Amino acid sequence: MLDLPIGGRVRVMGSPMRIPQPGDAIKIGFIYGTYRKNSLDGATLAALQFNEEGGVRGVPIELIDGGVPIEQLAEKNISETEYVAALAEKLITQEKVLAIVGPNRSSQAVIVGDIAQRHGIPMMTTNATNPIVSTAGDFVFMAAFTDDFQGKVMAEFAIQELGAGRVAVLTERGSIYSEGLSQTFVDNFGALGGHVAAHEFYMSGETDFASQLIAVTSSMPDVVFIPGSVVDIPLLVQQARQNFGLTATFLGGDSWHNAELLTTSSAFIEGSFFSGFFSSQVAPGDLSEDAHRFIDAYTAMFGVAPDGSAALGYDALRLVVQAMRRTDALTPMAIRDEIAATRDYSGATFISGYDENRHTTKSAVINRIANGAIEFYKLIEP
Repeated sequence: MLDLPIGGRVRVMGSPMRIPQPGDAIKIGFIYGTYRKNSLDGATLAALQFNEEGGVRGVPIELIDGGVPIEQLAEKNISETEYVAALAEKLITQEKVLAIVGPNRSSQAVIVGDIAQRHGIPMMTTNATNPIVSTAGDFVFMAAFTDDFQGKVMAEFAIQELGAGRVAVLTERGSIYSEGLSQTFVDNFGALGGHVAAHEFYMSGETDFASQLIAVTSSMPDVVFIPGSVVDIPLLVQQARQNFGLTATFLGGDSWHNAELLTTSSAFIEGSFFSGFFSSQVAPGDLSEDAHRFIDAYTAMFGVAPDGSAALGYDALRLVVQAMRRTDALTPMAIRDEIAATRDYSGATFISGYDENRHTTKSAVINRIANGAIEFYKLIEP
């Protein structure tokens, strides 16, 4: 039996709202990793703004907190897959949510997507980027760009911006995200004339990367691409620099946008680049008025500037609720149809629309680690 401490309400009632009667709320389940609640904060802000505007036809939005305590699950030897599946079932069958926003991990989103599709409940992922996430069916949508785009962006950046001719790739084995993004990067790097000098695999949780780093160092790469979990990257990079004298520039994917990376390995990862969803440091002229409003409101509410996770939590919820507002009948099928019909969405980010796979077309950012901090470097349009 899994302990599912869900059902917590993120109260975002704005004034001047009427007092809702028992059960008088539109419930949306929000699934996220509790190790980092930025996406929940973004969604909370969006819900508050909607409720201050009257919710959906006068009915307030109520977020149902579906946090996934990943570290605690590992400590208790509980299957993350099993936990997330049970969580999604409970949100749908017991909490009676009208839609699900999240999860932020591709590995979880694949599981939840199958369940949402089976029950006919619209689902909008947040940070999940693997394109297979939406293959469950027509109720599953993505708020982030896909790894097909992200891998291409980083391969082009490595060759065209950094002048790299040789790359070594380090992939987390068994990770849908890491394996998928690595392959997309490798394919694009090769197509652009680059040489993949080494491609090594590691298991999350390893503490000795000597065998992989011997192969990487001997391949004499210009850059090293590591699209893995932030829990492994600090030690991996430290061993590469300290034990093997590797001087190549490190590159990463969106998973690198995490403060933990800086607190544990800032000296070793200085000068690295990684792709991301959003940056509040983008030149003002390159941000929409809606993005500026988001940055100002988020900063005022939480005391810090929003990152990519916050932006996607905000946008994912807004995409769903805006679709609800456009429906003639507030049913899951009608909501799904209106999400699919989204055109020129403007929020923290901009989405021109959805393709037949329910993937977005949107820009990416390249961030750089400089002086021990994450800095915006470049905006990449699709």
